[in-house]
Amino acid sequence: MITGFNHTSFTVLDMKSALRFWTEAMGFEARSVSPRRGDWQAKVTGVSGAELLVAHLYGHGTHLELIQYTAGSGACGCIDPNMPCAAHVCFDVTDIDDLWARLIAAGASPQGEIALVDTGPVKGLRAGYLRDPCGIIIELVENAPSGTC
Repeated sequence: MITGFNHTSFTVLDMKSALRFWTEAMGFEARSVSPRRGDWQAKVTGVSGAELLVAHLYGHGTHLELIQYTAGSGACGCIDPNMPCAAHVCFDVTDIDDLWARLIAAGASPQGEIALVDTGPVKGLRAGYLRDPCGIIIELVENAPSGTC
């Protein structure tokens, strides 16, 4: 029986770069960053020889975990949003244009562009995908002004 939601996790190539972006640009607080070693890491992850550096970040009502494999790491590759197993994290924002520019200046890169949603149940909002410096896809959503949907 599921009793609650704990966290969402992303694997990163460079923990230092990821922490700088997620704390300074995205406003999260890193409450712990610690190495994880021992046979149990390989058993839990299914990755032979796994050794990890794990960070727990909190902010905006959510708990994110970032993991860097310091041993047992796999090949680095970019997963596009349309590929099975792709994931993204989405944030409600105000002034999407300003935040978009600030995140780009902090090291993010555009995956797409900011667009106005002009059909469907969320008509009138503006949204866009970008990537953090480690490739994590971030969606920003600016809700439509009241009364436009």
